[in-house]
Amino acid sequence: MNNTSPKSNITQLSVTDPIDLREIILNTQEPLRVKDQIKCDLISWTLDKWNEELGSEQLQFRCGKNLYTKDPQWESTCSTKQATFADFLKHIQMKNPNRWWYFDYKYLCQWFTEKTSLKYKIDWSSLGFPELSSNDTTIWIGSKGAHTPCHVDTYGCNIILQIYGRKQWFLFAPEQNLKPTRIPFEESSIYSKLNFFSPNEENFKGISHCHKVVLSPGEVLIVPNKWWHYVENLDTAISINAWIPLPQDEYERIKEGVAAIFTGKMVQNNTALQKIILNPNMATEMIRSEDALKIIALSTEKYKPKNKFSRTEVEKIKLKMETKDVDSLMFKYSNIIKIPVLTEEEFRISLAEQAARFKHIGQRGQQKTNDTENKNLIDFLEVVTDDEVLDLIARKLVEKI
Repeated sequence: MNNTSPKSNITQLSVTDPIDLREIILNTQEPLRVKDQIKCDLISWTLDKWNEELGSEQLQFRCGKNLYTKDPQWESTCSTKQATFADFLKHIQMKNPNRWWYFDYKYLCQWFTEKTSLKYKIDWSSLGFPELSSNDTTIWIGSKGAHTPCHVDTYGCNIILQIYGRKQWFLFAPEQNLKPTRIPFEESSIYSKLNFFSPNEENFKGISHCHKVVLSPGEVLIVPNKWWHYVENLDTAISINAWIPLPQDEYERIKEGVAAIFTGKMVQNNTALQKIILNPNMATEMIRSEDALKIIALSTEKYKPKNKFSRTEVEKIKLKMETKDVDSLMFKYSNIIKIPVLTEEEFRISLAEQAARFKHIGQRGQQKTNDTENKNLIDFLEVVTDDEVLDLIARKLVEKI
């Protein structure tokens, strides 16, 4: 990796002005690591301190396998476990546990409602976002090996603060073809069929330009909108994050509403199909078609173009301006670092290291696959929820306003 930078030849500020950092975060077109910027008492908490603070509260962990599986370990193929943080500590003290635990994607406004000592310590203002609070923040607590399958977030820009332990990120630009799929269906997420946890390297032919970073406590990662990311704990790790709303979210909300209508109509009143098609959280949160249509109408009105340029032309102009502004702002500071791109050889080595962890295990995990009897339905949903199809429908809806 080439870590040389013209920044090293000039005197720079070691802490970024929050106003400048806000502009950088909102406009960057590539992932960034920010060091020594955010002060948070949670970074100094030990696991014993976390145990003391969380007490006997029952947490919901997603439990996956520390072994080879052919497909990604989708949420629907993982088990769930109700346990306290003390139970979690006992689990991570086991030698070579065959399962990883993950208390993931939990909004603090819904969990730890009585833990004011925890919530008051969350402050995003030094990143330029004083309007964000614990109500906008999610927390991720997991053992070594806990991970999220590779995906993109259709809304917002993602800011992550590493609190404890280390977390490894593989990131790819939106235009990279990482074999996208909407099954399992989750509103606001598009998953990749590629398995980064126990990869078959043959499946990654043609994939390149991987940005890789290991995040340590106190460091912040900025993931721009729609960047692919695979995230895995290298050891016991805790992080928090928030999604910053973006103007294009309204347009994406139209597309997500259309996808929800297609998917919801196909699986309604069929519990067996729901288990195959939907991510578990969508089984209880699936948007009704009537509500989705209202959301589409409202978002279409908000998005309505206000000039003669096409959407694509506007995005090209905006990108050209933003890239220049971001680079000039970043040049002033030493604590903002662009995530380097792995060479093809470095990427292959990383995949080989991921795969090699499980080669000594003879028994391979049996991953539940989609029922072949439902292949026609699955193929249909894959087509009608494809991003190009949704984009076409959304543009047609916008034109009607």
